[in-house]
Amino acid sequence: MGNRNEVSYYPEIQDFIEAQLRSNFLASNHRELYVYWGIGELKSNLQRIIKEHPVECSCAAKFTERVPPLNLDIFALITDGVKFELLILEVKLLKSAGLNQWSQLMGYCLVSGAKYGLLVNIDNGGSSRLTQMLHTERHISNIQTVVSGNPREHLLGFMQWNSFTHNFEYSNLGVLKSLSELSSRLASGFAIQEEE
Repeated sequence: MGNRNEVSYYPEIQDFIEAQLRSNFLASNHRELYVYWGIGELKSNLQRIIKEHPVECSCAAKFTERVPPLNLDIFALITDGVKFELLILEVKLLKSAGLNQWSQLMGYCLVSGAKYGLLVNIDNGGSSRLTQMLHTERHISNIQTVVSGNPREHLLGFMQWNSFTHNFEYSNLGVLKSLSELSSRLASGFAIQEEE
């Protein structure tokens, strides 16, 4: 693998996550889910995605107007054309990902309003301190806030990307323990919206 940097892993990670989310969503909700990716600055990338896919993504227009400019590793706008969710990925290539990286992900989710966040370390796990905290302090991966009188939830997880098998290895850390857990939470969130 030699001199690869973390950015060179983005496409394979994105493709894997998108395939999992779309197939799980189709299986449970029997309809299409659209996943659009952005790398770097959040606001301008969201504007670009909405402009390129107005039919599927116009539901995120109001959100995009008020979202602050944030420089992210990767994010996904996930929509069924009526409702949307934002998934933020903090991708690292470290011997062990620690509290600094977790705090960064938490901050991005809180500031942007993204409901879902994943810390992904390539070919390595988390520091012993982060691992211990994620096992014992549930509130740092299931964050409840109130914004303008409205309750908001942020669900975070930590996973390891195996660059040899091109697959995720689940660490069982955080509230999002696997992509199937993320998929089922997304699917039920979209289903609830339909019933309202």
